Amino acid sequence: MHIGTVLTQKPGVGSMGRLLVTSPRLDPGLISALAHGLIVAGLIVVLLIAGREILEPLVIAALLAFILSPLIRRLRQWGVWRAPSVVLAVLFALGVLGALSAIIALQITQLAEDLPTYETNLRNKIRTLGAGKLTSRALDRATGTLKDLQEEITKAGPAASPAEQKPVLVEVRQPEPRGLESIGILVRPLLSPLTMTALVVLFLIFILLQREDIRDRFLRLAGTADLQRSTAALDDAGSRLSRFFLMQTLLNAGFGLVITIGLWVIGVPNAVLWGIFAGLMRFVPFIGSIIAAFFPIALAAAVDPGWSMAIATAGLFLVAEPIAGHVIEPLLYGQHTGLSPVAIVISTLFWTLLWGPIGLLLATPLTVCLVVLGKHIEALQFIDVLLGDEPALEPHERFYQRLLAADDTEAADMAERQLKKQRLSACYDTVAMPALALGQTDAAHGKLSHDKQLEICHTVEEVVEDLNDHEDKDPEASDEIARGTPVLTSDSLHENWRVDYPVLCVASRSPLDQAASTMLAQLLGKHGLPAHVQPFTDVASARSFKIDAPDAPLVCLSYFGSAGNPAHVRYLIRRLRRVMPNTRFLACFWMLLGDDNKAEDWRAAVGADLVATSLSEALKICVEEAQIHTGPAIAVG
Repeated sequence: MHIGTVLTQKPGVGSMGRLLVTSPRLDPGLISALAHGLIVAGLIVVLLIAGREILEPLVIAALLAFILSPLIRRLRQWGVWRAPSVVLAVLFALGVLGALSAIIALQITQLAEDLPTYETNLRNKIRTLGAGKLTSRALDRATGTLKDLQEEITKAGPAASPAEQKPVLVEVRQPEPRGLESIGILVRPLLSPLTMTALVVLFLIFILLQREDIRDRFLRLAGTADLQRSTAALDDAGSRLSRFFLMQTLLNAGFGLVITIGLWVIGVPNAVLWGIFAGLMRFVPFIGSIIAAFFPIALAAAVDPGWSMAIATAGLFLVAEPIAGHVIEPLLYGQHTGLSPVAIVISTLFWTLLWGPIGLLLATPLTVCLVVLGKHIEALQFIDVLLGDEPALEPHERFYQRLLAADDTEAADMAERQLKKQRLSACYDTVAMPALALGQTDAAHGKLSHDKQLEICHTVEEVVEDLNDHEDKDPEASDEIARGTPVLTSDSLHENWRVDYPVLCVASRSPLDQAASTMLAQLLGKHGLPAHVQPFTDVASARSFKIDAPDAPLVCLSYFGSAGNPAHVRYLIRRLRRVMPNTRFLACFWMLLGDDNKAEDWRAAVGADLVATSLSEALKICVEEAQIHTGPAIAVG
């Protein structure tokens, strides 16, 4: 973002009266990139709409290829050549689809013939509901109003002549089709499905036979900088998608079989039709099972003079869908599809608007393909970020964002969710301290003002207060080994350590240092070492220098600086040694985590006795220092 400078001058005022006005100006490169992205997105949508007749069978063929790939691999393992394996797999798929189509056609024909026989029961139930208490007064009033309006329109119309009152019924008959006309009438309704089927078969055979060539071309488009890694990633993505779609197809087929058997036992007509329909609608997220349940429930209400059949049908779906979705699905392919709920809704709306019912069925599989490719191919990672179910930000980045917003409640809630998996000290080291490191980086680049750092420090103090009830122990370990660092008792401490605050945590320079000192002091207190936090304002200069616990045998200096030699810490230790000559000093260089050599160099440069780069390490050192003078520690489970 560029800042444009505009000089304005008031009338009658000299050059000294000029006012410097800054106004934001959008980056032309950003506008160009945004416009380019919108144009590309628009062209893709136009292509999807214009090429629907070709793209629909192509997409269906690609999804069938993923489903049939395991079967082809198994045939190849049995010694069958590739071309015969593809032909056998395609014939098997066509046989299954043809059998399902024939069954659906027969079931629909039978249903159309039987529906008139259910008209009496349906009319009686509608009449019962209309005369009962379920009909509201508003509905009665609306019905009466419509009847009155109809009567008024009838009365207000022009008088009909006698000829008009007794119209003559005229019947127009078309001549019987002959020859090719009759064949055309018979074939015309079948032309579109046959064309779609032929294209699907053609594309399917081509994809299965040219799988390696298509993969190589896709790799060339994605980039060949790291061909080995890209090939392995794409093969892994293909195998994962094949397994996912195959398991989902088998699960939905099993769900349809259970529904078929259940409806047959209940006595609902055309149970096979509704079972197939239920299996297909399970591909539609959220509302698929609801739509699948509506028609058999309505048919059961029409067939049965009572309500027992409809209630039993509804109960069948209410039991079968949760078992399939929340018990069997996690066992087959995990707890989720890899899509966020928002992505599922948006993709369903998008593909349904583009391709209608076929888009509704293919929305989730298509989006799953895009997200899996985004996970494995660097050029498509933005798809995984936009549509995947993984958090867009890392935990420490989200925590930092909450600190910037001064939202201590949400920050504490995030920390408590982490505490279900790890101990308090580890939670601070993996979430809170990296968040403060991000703040230090922003501050070093001038993006974080001193006032904002103070606000972050206050928010961290509130979060630490909210987490004060949690112990520093592993939530999954037994009581005997839950604590990696022992807990000391006041009676076991050496006389020199039996002071109000045996550890003094000094914030070396900034509010961020003070925030880290606050967390360290809490951890020390939970391990039997009460600690006092000395604010950075008390040691910022020699004039305002002040120490609240001069008898502390150990001082921990918190420092987030990372550039050059930490001269400020060296001068601070010199001042502290004049006041506390018998104290040992632990320098905590938080930004040097993982760089032990540099941390040791800095320790020698500042004249500290000990060095640490994480809260867990600092906690361990402090407890060990106390044990040197106190003897064996007393572990508390």
